[in-house]
Amino acid sequence: MNKMFTVPGEPAIVTDVRRHVLSEFQDLEFYEEDHHYVLNGQSLPSVSNVAHRFVREPFNEQLQAARYAERHGQTAQYWIQQWRQNSFRATTLGTKTHAYGESLGYLRAGLPERICPSIQTQYMPEYGFLAPIHPKEEAVLKFMNEMPSSMHLVLNEARVYSGKNPCQERNLTERIAGTFDMLYYQDGTDGQPQGFVILDYKTNANLASEYNRKYGKMLREPFNAMTEEDLSLYTIQLSLYALMLEDIGIPIIARRIVWLKDSEYQLVPLQNLSEQLRQVL
Repeated sequence: MNKMFTVPGEPAIVTDVRRHVLSEFQDLEFYEEDHHYVLNGQSLPSVSNVAHRFVREPFNEQLQAARYAERHGQTAQYWIQQWRQNSFRATTLGTKTHAYGESLGYLRAGLPERICPSIQTQYMPEYGFLAPIHPKEEAVLKFMNEMPSSMHLVLNEARVYSGKNPCQERNLTERIAGTFDMLYYQDGTDGQPQGFVILDYKTNANLASEYNRKYGKMLREPFNAMTEEDLSLYTIQLSLYALMLEDIGIPIIARRIVWLKDSEYQLVPLQNLSEQLRQVL
């Protein structure tokens, strides 16, 4: 829902940056059915796919299923089916949770008309209440309830792409695209630094891989000091989002994961890898 809106009483910088982002990236097309980005007729790789380029040994489903079957019984095809069904279940839950989070963000900003159609049945307009119907959604509600008033919504689910830096040497060598969950403006009234913050919801059971940490399985250079695990890949992803916003003059002061657990959440700050990414991509 990348259309301009305003929130009564919001700082002028929030309105200006929202309009700027929507204008700069309005020509990017996205096709939900196959998670496909197109710019001026050209397909662009996604931020997620680019992050996975730094994995040394991509998961070989057939090989790993055969090994798993040898150790645990059943056939390789049986385990492939189990893994794919589990992945589908997790993806479906993640999609619904993200829609709830997007909708709740709009409701908190006083924009109930922007609640996602898939979440409308959970909305009680007489109370301004968006009912959580899963523990992950309860975690989102808790996160939103605890968000300080110094945080102002700029955009939810905004699509961006690289290559817009006025200094050509600062641009990546290829265009890539992605969609971040949330951009907020921290106004500094609560003593925290003033500036723009990117946040992404994650519903993983774990962000870290104890196995890869134990056996020293690391990403490719220049991130070979980082363990091959979801936390590292998400760090790369959010740094890429930040890089794309910085290309159009919006400095990002923080990148954070909102890790949703059952009825609880954890804010996970991420390091800034934007400069390393500019050098390697």
